[in-house]
Amino acid sequence: MTRVLCFALLGLATAWADGLQDAFAHMDRAAQTFKAMTSRLQETTYTALAKDTSVQSGEIKLKREKNGDVHTLINFTEPQPETVSFDGKEARIYYPKTKTVNVYDVSSKKDILEQVMVLGFGATSSAVKADYDVVDIGPENIDGKPTQHLKLTPKSKEMQQRFRWAELWISDALGVPLQQKFITANTGDYTQFTYSGLQLAPSLSDKDLQLKTPKDAQIKQMGR
Repeated sequence: MTRVLCFALLGLATAWADGLQDAFAHMDRAAQTFKAMTSRLQETTYTALAKDTSVQSGEIKLKREKNGDVHTLINFTEPQPETVSFDGKEARIYYPKTKTVNVYDVSSKKDILEQVMVLGFGATSSAVKADYDVVDIGPENIDGKPTQHLKLTPKSKEMQQRFRWAELWISDALGVPLQQKFITANTGDYTQFTYSGLQLAPSLSDKDLQLKTPKDAQIKQMGR
């Protein structure tokens, strides 16, 4: 029985190692050509203390510039319309019902925000391994599509203060996440992003990522 168990565990460990290497290979191939993506998006937020789950859905456009900067535009349609844009220096949130745009200066947190937002999108396996300890959880289907489920534990204390670990479901076909999950440090809260109909775009123009608001929208500078 002991020999059988040892052989079984050895086979399982080999399968995990192969799965992780396969996921890294998919990511490295995708990183060579990744420029932009578009997708339907579902954001699920869970608050442990209140045992509350909230869900927003819409569409996302994401572009990674040659210098590494990230531009993002998210149009949420459910349950309330809301548009979020990020250009590396500022985050803007537009609320159509009140015609209000809240503007946040995020330049001091640019690197952290970009690391979270594009985690797995266009990043090489070596870049991911430099910032995280990576463990393979195993194969899993997301929306019927095969992925490799990875757990990433941040190495830096700064990132550890923001989330305990992250999880990525790397698409076998595309080499990018079909799902991301971030577990908040100390609270058990989490935010999960699920992508469906994801398309790798050859490019997106600045106009594609522009936050469109009416001329009479009220601009509010937040945190200043």
